[in-house]
Amino acid sequence: MLDYIKETDRLQSIFLEVLEDTSKKELLLYLLCYVQLVRKEGNITVGLDQFLRCASKNFITNRNSWKDVLAEMNIFTITDLYGNAYTGKDIYRIDEREFYFMRIDQKYCRNVNLLSSKAIKYWGVVNKISHYGRSVTPYDAVYASAIMFNEELYEELEGYCEFQKERFKKESAFFEALISLSLAYRHYSRQKHEQAISYISDGIKKLTPLGDVYYNINLGKFRSHLSKLLKRLQKGKTIESVKIEFVSRGDSKEPFWKRFLSHVKGILRGLKGGKRWTLTSSEMVCYYSIEACLKRQINSPKES
Repeated sequence: MLDYIKETDRLQSIFLEVLEDTSKKELLLYLLCYVQLVRKEGNITVGLDQFLRCASKNFITNRNSWKDVLAEMNIFTITDLYGNAYTGKDIYRIDEREFYFMRIDQKYCRNVNLLSSKAIKYWGVVNKISHYGRSVTPYDAVYASAIMFNEELYEELEGYCEFQKERFKKESAFFEALISLSLAYRHYSRQKHEQAISYISDGIKKLTPLGDVYYNINLGKFRSHLSKLLKRLQKGKTIESVKIEFVSRGDSKEPFWKRFLSHVKGILRGLKGGKRWTLTSSEMVCYYSIEACLKRQINSPKES
C-alpha cells in the first residue's frame, strides 16, 4: 500500500496512512484543527500559536512533537514575519520564540468547503475503526471500506480497495464490487450514464455469490437497494445514494473478543466523559464539536 500512497494526492495519502496505522490519528486531528480555524477566521492563513492551541492540553503536553507531525504531513507551509517559508523537514528550523503563520498547500485552498467536508469524513471513518499496534485484518479492511462507501469517499475507496483485494484475496470479490460501484458514482457525475449502469451491474454480479450476510454487512439488503438503483437508471432517472447497512452485533461474524473489547472501551470512554482533550479520551468530543462548528459555517460566504 505504501507505493500507492506515495503516488496519490497528499491529502488522500494522509488518510490512507492513518487507515493503515490508526495510531497516527493525530495527523487528521491537526487537519481538523486547521480547517476549524480557517472557517472561524475566514482566512486560509492562521497563526501558528493559535493553531497549536486548538487542541490545548494535547498539543501543550506534547509540545515537542508538533514539528514531527507537521513535517510528516508535508502539507502545510509556515512563514515568518520576514517572508521566509518552511515546509517539510525545514519546519525543524523554526524558532518557537518567534511569531509564525501557517497555511495549507495552495491547491486545497481553492475550495474550503470541500477541504472541510473531506477532513470531517476522514476523521469520521477513522474514528469508527481501530487496530492500534496490530496488523490490519480482513474484517478491518471490509468494515473500513464499507464506511468509506457510505461517506461517499469514492476516489479514496478505489485506491484502498485496489490494495486490499491483493492483500486479502479471499475477500477480493467484495473489494472489486466496491471499486465498480465507486466508478459508477464517479462516472455518473461525468455524465457517463451508460457506464454507470454497467458498473452497477458488475458490482451486483460480484456481490451475489457472497450471501446475504458478509462479515457484519447486510449484503442481501445492499444488493436489493442496488438492484432498485439499477432499474432507476435504466429508466433514465438520476442516480441516488445507496448506503451499506450492518446486522446486529449478535448476528455479526466479528470475533467475540473484539466485541467485548469494544464494549469495555465504550464503558471507559463514558466514565471519562470527555473532560480532558486528549487523543485517547476525547477524540469523539473533538470530532463532534468540530463537525458542529463546520456544519454551521459550511455555507458561509467567507472564502479566501
